[in-house]
Order: sequence, then C-alpha cells, then structure tokens
Amino acid sequence: MGEKQQFNFALAAAAGGLAWGYVRHRSDRRVVAFALVQAAEWFVAYGGAAAVLGAIHQVLEQATGDGVADSEFEVERVTRIRQSVTERTGTDV
Repeated sequence: MGEKQQFNFALAAAAGGLAWGYVRHRSDRRVVAFALVQAAEWFVAYGGAAAVLGAIHQVLEQATGDGVADSEFEVERVTRIRQSVTERTGTDV
C-alpha cells in the first residue's frame, strides 16, 4: 500500500475513532477529549504516523539546499518490531 493510500486509510480510521470515542463517552463531560484521544489512537494504529513521517522524510531528502551531499548520510529506519515470547516450563528435555 502506498504512503498516500495508507494516510487516507488512517484518516478514515481516525474519523471512525472520533465517532466511536464520542458515542462511547457521550455521557461524560470530557467527551471531546476522549473522542480526540480515540481518533489519535486509531490514526497511529492504522499507519498514519508512519505515513506522515515517511512524507516528512521524503521532503527532507528532496531539500538538498544545505550543501551536504546525499552520499554522506545513510538512512536507516525501524518500522516494525516483533517480539516473540516463549515459555519454558522446566519439563522440556
């Protein structure tokens, strides 16, 4: 999925999170705050933050007006971290 498509999907998820947060907390006096937090959570969970950071990264790469050659820097990004948990019971041979 392209970054623009991912960003649009994350915006749709944020809109859904906003509506869900509002409906879920409609009896609370802080309904707007809860709805905004829910929207932000869903935006980040569906890849919106990665899409925004990717766009910023592209803009910074294209802006080479600082006189520094592109070959001097090596770009390294961590986008996903997977953790595997194993349980040892002591009965393994």
